[in-house]
Amino acid sequence: MKVLKCGGVWVLVAAASVFPAGAAAQGATDGDRVMAVVRAALAPALPFPDTDDSGSLPVNHSGAPLWMVRPLQPGERSIEVMANPLNETNQAQATQAMAAIRAAIEGAQRRSELQYERAIAEAKRTGRSQDVDGVGLSDEGIAGARIDAEAHVSIDVDFNQASYTFNVEASGSPAVSRQAVVPGAAAVISVPANTFRIMNGQRPEERYGSAETVVFLGALGTPEVREQSAHTFEVSASSVPSPAAGAIRSLAIRLRGNEALIAEILVKADWKQVQELLK
Repeated sequence: MKVLKCGGVWVLVAAASVFPAGAAAQGATDGDRVMAVVRAALAPALPFPDTDDSGSLPVNHSGAPLWMVRPLQPGERSIEVMANPLNETNQAQATQAMAAIRAAIEGAQRRSELQYERAIAEAKRTGRSQDVDGVGLSDEGIAGARIDAEAHVSIDVDFNQASYTFNVEASGSPAVSRQAVVPGAAAVISVPANTFRIMNGQRPEERYGSAETVVFLGALGTPEVREQSAHTFEVSASSVPSPAAGAIRSLAIRLRGNEALIAEILVKADWKQVQELLK
């Protein structure tokens, strides 16, 4: 902010950005270029139709493909792959999941009713009121979280950061690999789909953790994994000096969701195209 005198009155006005307009424009241009290259590199692994304008159906309205891809928009840094709701296999899986969700909610309702009856009896006996648990979204159990995770893959892209940091919820520590899972990667961290338990008050609650993989490319050190709590981990990778670094010095590509599709993407993507960005 700046203070300026206008007509004998001092006023507070917003200051101009300290960053040149050209730098911001260049950043946007680099971002769109990076996303275009990443999307092209993933094309062999994602031979699926785009979504229509609603983003909820494939543009060709075909039920054959398992998946569909939301078209990339300027300025976006995420690619969304979604299960095709017109596909019969996906419909059958959704029906099974809904049956499991209904069973979990009915069980939660029965527990709540029994708790209410006990609370009424105790209030009559002692004159003291008691809290009663209601039925909420968490009572869907892991079925709801599992079907949500398995019905999509989110691919988030970031680049040229001094440090990349991600928080992961899982039953165990993420695995860090420098093997050739992705050709030319600085490192790859991965977490399989998993379940774990937390305490919700006095009651244990089962949670579902979706599969996750982060591919680090470019001038980056080995990622570090720090345990934040029993089931929360922080993954970070910092930039390192590189005499060969060009305009794009480092990349982090984070994939979350359907475990089988993530594995296909890692194997089938043309990672050489992404590596060209770093030259």
